[in-house]
Amino acid sequence: MESREPVVLKRAEHPISRRDIDPDALKVLYRLYRNGFKAYLVGGAVRDLLLGKRPKDFDVVTDARPGQVKKLFTNCMLIGRRFRLAHIRFKGGKIIEVATFRKEPDEECAENVSIDPNTSFGTSEQDAFRRDITINALFYDIADFSIIDYVGGLGDLNNGIVRMIGSPRDRYVEDPVRMWRVLRHAARLGFSIEEETSREIMLHRELLCSCSGARMFEELNKDIASGHIGSVLALFREYGMLPSLFGKIGSFLQEDSRAWNTLQPLLNVADEHARAGRPLPNASTLTIMFWPWAEQILQTGASDGEDKVKVLHDALFDSGMAITIPKAMKIGITQTACIVERMLFAMRSGRMKWSLKKRSRYADASVVFSVITTGRADKEKDPFSRIFREAHPEAKGHRKKRRPSRSRWRKQRQEKPAS
Repeated sequence: MESREPVVLKRAEHPISRRDIDPDALKVLYRLYRNGFKAYLVGGAVRDLLLGKRPKDFDVVTDARPGQVKKLFTNCMLIGRRFRLAHIRFKGGKIIEVATFRKEPDEECAENVSIDPNTSFGTSEQDAFRRDITINALFYDIADFSIIDYVGGLGDLNNGIVRMIGSPRDRYVEDPVRMWRVLRHAARLGFSIEEETSREIMLHRELLCSCSGARMFEELNKDIASGHIGSVLALFREYGMLPSLFGKIGSFLQEDSRAWNTLQPLLNVADEHARAGRPLPNASTLTIMFWPWAEQILQTGASDGEDKVKVLHDALFDSGMAITIPKAMKIGITQTACIVERMLFAMRSGRMKWSLKKRSRYADASVVFSVITTGRADKEKDPFSRIFREAHPEAKGHRKKRRPSRSRWRKQRQEKPAS
């Protein structure tokens, strides 16, 4: 890496104000600075503040070593093994993460785990080049309120470009999940992807299958929680990654344009709820995501009299997904989808097995049914019952007949005239 002069924006040249920074993050920054250390706000927080958005997390980077950070904060906990991070804890479960400037480990350090991990500590410039994409490698210096850019992130932010730092090929081979992150940021921000960064994803997308399935499930949950799972999956489909990640389900969504076009507005509903702070349960969002595939399995893969729950269960567990969805969640998705299929049949026939209300997944299925049929997730407890009553007011059995009390029954008997 060649040393270069950073681009520095003075306070008057950028829009970030301390009023927009979390007060607890400011406390951490100031305490580090007043004790003689460099203290920078870093990453997504700086990016979002420059875009006029409210950051979700405020991360700090410093030249103070982890032990020095711990001495400054009584509410500090050090985590990690080879490279320690400081978690500064505040009320409400808030955590401000503080990391020491790092550099890419040299070959000797990478191959010998016995070497002191302190050898990977570096300078602010080395730390910037160690990060994944340019727009996430910007620093906000609490000393003079300036923005420091070593990697061209300011230009990419202004031009709406997601660009990998360094050689995209080398960075993807080192950690294939970086491809997921590139697509995530492009989807969330509506940015384009730099040509080489994009081309190397197409060439190396299969490497994602070598990653931990549990780790990829965590990445999937991040996108569901962010309210951008629809746009992220759209980019996955554009780059041909759905089959690698979701196996037979992904292949179905990749190849069947009609199913994909049906799914997109449903995911938009889930995303709208997540962005509004009213997220659907993750299992419900996954049921919606898998619904076009599950529906065709239930319609074509199960013969009359066959246990549809078992058919869908076996198909889901044999789908060959690289992402590891917990077994209990898969079972819940199967049960929910089967109840939704029964609800759709009830809407067509006017007959409903109301004993389904006793099923543990009935409430989730009712919400998923509402999303599928009305394009919204109703706030009420049981939207299916209302929708069914409105469509079939003459249907019997959906209202439980009130049994008269014993005293009322006796009164009726007394008032009955003798024959």
